[in-house]
Amino acid sequence: MTVQEFATISAAIKAAWPQENIMPDKQSKDVWYTMLSDLDYRSCMAALKEHMSVNKFAPTIAEIRERCSNITSAPLPDWSDAWENIMSVIRFYGMYREEEALQRMDAITRKCVKRLGFRNLCTSKDITADRANFRMIYEQERKNQKEFRQLPPVLQEQKKRVQQIEGAW
Repeated sequence: MTVQEFATISAAIKAAWPQENIMPDKQSKDVWYTMLSDLDYRSCMAALKEHMSVNKFAPTIAEIRERCSNITSAPLPDWSDAWENIMSVIRFYGMYREEEALQRMDAITRKCVKRLGFRNLCTSKDITADRANFRMIYEQERKNQKEFRQLPPVLQEQKKRVQQIEGAW
């Protein structure tokens, strides 16, 4: 987003919520621009219009980034859809074709299944408990992924590097 495009976004926020003291000085505008500049202008404007349509209060930077992420990224599957996928993959591949089965899952589902153990799920005696455990793990991973998508690319890279360093320990 260019500085001129951001000026349009800023003006729209101020016009929609004139009673709020948003971006009152150059420093606050600089912070807002720094945190939104990596976003596509059209997506940001669409996110802002969406926020204007359903909220009485001015958006925060995080709310704009979240809405932009929802507009520009494919939606993450719901846990119940992911669970249904696991059950159908297990029925089709069985417990002896684990690698093939894992390839039929999205990244979040695959990560959760690996944590629970693919073979454990295949041979489970208590599928209700496994489903509940999967749901807890999946919802946390989905939340983490959703928040990661909202980060500016520079912060995403920094976070990946830190996680790689910590993972090495």
